[in-house]
Amino acid sequence: MDSAQSKSPPWHSAVTLMWRSHPWLTLGTVLTGLVSGIASIVGVGLISRVLHDQDDRQTLLTIFIAVNVIAVFCRSSAAVMPSYACMKVMTRLRVNLCKRILATPLDEIDRRGAPNILTMLTQDIPQLSQTLLTIPTIIVQSVVLVCSIAYLAYLSWIVFASTITLTIVGLALYLFFYRKAVNFTERVRDEFVQFNEYTHGLVFGIKELKLNRTRRRWFTRAAIELSSKRVAGFNYIERFWFMSGDSIGQITVAVLLGFLLFGVPSFGVVDPSVLTASILAVLYMMGPLTMLISILPIVAEGKTALARLAEFGFLIDDSEDSRKEPPHPRTRESSANPWQRIELKDVTMNYRDNDSSVDFVLGPINMTIHAGELVYVIGGNGSGKSTLGKVLSGLYVPTEGHIALDGKVVDDDARERYRNLFSAVFTDFHLFNRIIGPDRENASIELARKYLETLKLADKIEIDGNNYSTTRALSTGQRKRLALLCAYIEDRPIYILDEWAADQDPVFKRFFYEVLVPDLKSRGKCVIIITHDDQYFKLADRVIRLDSGRIFSDTAMCAVRAEVAG
Repeated sequence: MDSAQSKSPPWHSAVTLMWRSHPWLTLGTVLTGLVSGIASIVGVGLISRVLHDQDDRQTLLTIFIAVNVIAVFCRSSAAVMPSYACMKVMTRLRVNLCKRILATPLDEIDRRGAPNILTMLTQDIPQLSQTLLTIPTIIVQSVVLVCSIAYLAYLSWIVFASTITLTIVGLALYLFFYRKAVNFTERVRDEFVQFNEYTHGLVFGIKELKLNRTRRRWFTRAAIELSSKRVAGFNYIERFWFMSGDSIGQITVAVLLGFLLFGVPSFGVVDPSVLTASILAVLYMMGPLTMLISILPIVAEGKTALARLAEFGFLIDDSEDSRKEPPHPRTRESSANPWQRIELKDVTMNYRDNDSSVDFVLGPINMTIHAGELVYVIGGNGSGKSTLGKVLSGLYVPTEGHIALDGKVVDDDARERYRNLFSAVFTDFHLFNRIIGPDRENASIELARKYLETLKLADKIEIDGNNYSTTRALSTGQRKRLALLCAYIEDRPIYILDEWAADQDPVFKRFFYEVLVPDLKSRGKCVIIITHDDQYFKLADRVIRLDSGRIFSDTAMCAVRAEVAG
């Protein structure tokens, strides 16, 4: 996509994001975490002192209570502050990711597929939230661990050296298992995308599955069950490596305790009271060590989520304004500006669908569309008609060549204004349950009511405020009529209608070609219809035939009509 794809997100991206978004809360989290950790280790020192000092126990009890109250309060504060910050950060990340998706070229969205995009929104962002929430725990437990080791150094350099040596050996072994586990963390996430693809098919292909037992059995066993087992299998292996690393941590502590209990006394170089305090400190270390090891799988999943978002070009520590959309020109301004012609010059588009391993190449295309024209685009299935419509409307950016509006090349800066010339109903259209028009709100609602009558939908749909009463309880043909109504309300200079009449009954199909389309043309609109309805070709100004992604013919129908009449 862009250079962001090649960047590997640094491990501290989540912390950097927290700091940029809420510096005071982050600083407060760090400070309270430090105080909590230090207070905890002071409590351990008090326990050792109480065991060997029977004097002044009342004072020691007061100090012990005060230290534990401070530790609990600071630990709770260190957890509450990032929870609030995390809520705000995650909300912003979700919104920014949605904006990033809107700003992403359509061909990139199509190539990745809906399941991949939805996985980023429904899994990667929540996983980042879980990772951010572990920050206070990591801070507190790391401080306790470091302070425990420092306390051991204060008690005895022999105990300290033994602890450091075994810790380094244990850490090296743990990292070996950790890297193995992370590989499967990534595989779990990627396989989950495939599982989402199957669930997408389950929801949208439910009718076909219910009607065919063989297909349903195949889908259940070879798709859903197999993918679920692969996710579970990868997850099990991932947990196996993490648990193996956890065992290394426990073995390291056990060896250290064994050395302190049976090895050090035989040398006679450490005072028994010091040895007791050292053993208490090591036992206390097991808590934070176990906690940190248990958190590392969550950190690994968060890092994987960061990597997948970065592949999409979404870096969470980017500045907030880095992905803002370009200024949006008002539709009325775009519609009011007169235009004369659109030229496609040597336009080529390499397109690969998410499910295909072969590129489809449209072009090179050289053609000109004039204001007020009625153009039919025809050709066999897979000839590139819909792709041409998306290139012409600016949804797909040409791989080679360029589009010119009245002689001016449509570049990245002008593409948003150029797109606002078009209203389109493609075969994979989506209906939004809201009236959005260029004029005053009330005028758009009145216009919608008028077109409901024109499109024979008034008995099916009512308007409630700015919303339609339904967009689902309609046939496919009726949904297409409602999509055309939305295009009418937008009132753009150019209409692209992709196989719009394919799902209409013969009576309304004739009404569309002989009444609705001529009405648009009489209002000065340029109408581009992608169609197979050859009986209505005679009504067009031009008929462009595509074959294998190239223009096979471009026929002016006025000459044909004159020849027939003659």
